[in-house]
Amino acid sequence: MLRVFCLTLALHMVLGRNLVQVLQSSPSESTLVSLVQKAGLAGALGQGTFTIFAPSNAAFAKLPADLLASLNSDVNALANVLKYHVVQGSIQKKDASNEAQLDTLAGSKVRLNIYSHNHVITVEGSTITNFDIEADNGYIHVIDTVMLPPEGSIVDIASGAPELSVLLSKVKSANLVSALQGDALTVFAPTDDAFQRLGSTILNNLASNPQLLKEILEYHVVPHTEYSAGLYNREYLRTLDTHHDVVRIGTLGSSVYVNNARVTKADIAATNGVVHIIDHKTIQLPFKMLRVVFCLTLALHAVLGRNLVQVLQSSPSESTLVSLVQKAGLADALGQGTFTIFAPSNAAFAKLPADLLASLNSDVNALANVLKYHVVPASIQKKDASNEAQLDTLAGSKVRLNIYSHNNVITVEGSTITNFDIQADNGYIHVIDTVMLPPEGSIVDIASSTPDLSVLLSKVKQANLVSALQGDALTVFAPTNDAFQRLGSRVLNNLASNPQLLKEILEYHVVPHTEYSAGLYNREHLRTLDTHHDVIRIGTSGRASSSVHVNTATVTKADIGATNGVVHIIDHVLVPLRFLGTAIFGKK
Repeated sequence: MLRVFCLTLALHMVLGRNLVQVLQSSPSESTLVSLVQKAGLAGALGQGTFTIFAPSNAAFAKLPADLLASLNSDVNALANVLKYHVVQGSIQKKDASNEAQLDTLAGSKVRLNIYSHNHVITVEGSTITNFDIEADNGYIHVIDTVMLPPEGSIVDIASGAPELSVLLSKVKSANLVSALQGDALTVFAPTDDAFQRLGSTILNNLASNPQLLKEILEYHVVPHTEYSAGLYNREYLRTLDTHHDVVRIGTLGSSVYVNNARVTKADIAATNGVVHIIDHKTIQLPFKMLRVVFCLTLALHAVLGRNLVQVLQSSPSESTLVSLVQKAGLADALGQGTFTIFAPSNAAFAKLPADLLASLNSDVNALANVLKYHVVPASIQKKDASNEAQLDTLAGSKVRLNIYSHNNVITVEGSTITNFDIQADNGYIHVIDTVMLPPEGSIVDIASSTPDLSVLLSKVKQANLVSALQGDALTVFAPTNDAFQRLGSRVLNNLASNPQLLKEILEYHVVPHTEYSAGLYNREHLRTLDTHHDVIRIGTSGRASSSVHVNTATVTKADIGATNGVVHIIDHVLVPLRFLGTAIFGKK
């Protein structure tokens, strides 16, 4: 379709077609053309010099049906929306700059944003999918979302949204109204329910401590414009609070999270930035402030001697864990002695497959074993953590800590610790984002019990690498049976007849330290176990970075914990560049 469009446009260049005529030549712009004609704007857009940000038919199809019907029935409103897509003057892609604002025919401005990590340019959060389509009186840029003129500033939006009334009152109490009138801001706006779930003790503490309230509210504000098109998984954004603490962006499927809160309504454009509404999981608190708030809230706990279970009971986000601890009959035991609990949040339990959660609920012994796997019989704080440290659990098996300095993440068995050092009178709680399941054995055991890795296992045995894969702190990128078959009979025969080549290629799939997904990042290079310690390159694709690639292979199943490391299953065999000729032709 694009090729046809470009060929069609070649004639337009020769014949001197205006903007409307160029749009008319594109089947994917038929809705826009009909609405321009309905609003009586076709004649005006054929004269003068303009730049049109042109929503595709698919963009209009995303509009709520009642809104589209309303625009069709109100020509003035329709004309105003369409004029909001038109800028006086000739603007090309090369003219774009981040946070630039352009005056539109509607009288209000549109904001350009450039997100270098994914090469996306947006206008009012709408991604520009096709640039610099030229007419004799300007340029057209195709966009994927219809832009609607904002209802005002960020403060105006909060004032007009009933579910943000508490946020607005807190902003006024903290004297932050003028700060939120600044330009190029992103606000992650908690709902009224989010505030209520803090509980009366914390709300009273915030009411009596204006500086604390100000810091926490500023932690919800990023000093540049971040529409959804620019957010990516494991992104860290610095905020407006005193220490410029970071919020962490995460994705799970189509959902976007900020720390442990979920974005429920995204990309509400304001004249001075954008608002994303976040849900009731919790108000976002910087770590240093979380400690202050939590300590204030738990002052009574210290006086009254609250144990680990009682502290967990005080947290709405740990209600699932508390109910399961009670069901497994562990509440009393965890109230005595000294323990550290790695506590999965409600959201962590919600990620478990429904059948697995049901199975645990129906088998108290299995449930108790999983829960004990989250408990260490000692007092462990964040300052005690070291990379690759292993801690004995009440389940009898160990959990492994990993520290990834590039993104300041600490994991336990690959689960990210999102909140550290919550103190009780008999130990500490660290909140984690994924339920940990005891591993089924070593890396070799996992390969042995996975039918799809039977070829890999046979090759490992053939290359005499079983003992090497029993070493500690390993990461194995494990090719499936199909991955080996894709090599073809010639390469497989070469590997079978050249044991040293087979050994080198298999070792090229092994990294001599533990790399869970939480520690992998785009364009990371990891040295492997082969003779020359050749590197593999990690890549991510998609805005959410939902796919992880190792060289040209895709990780199809990640974070399979083993007693001596982790396994990631991949769909292609990795071959070091220096061995490509040997593998294919049987000689260097």
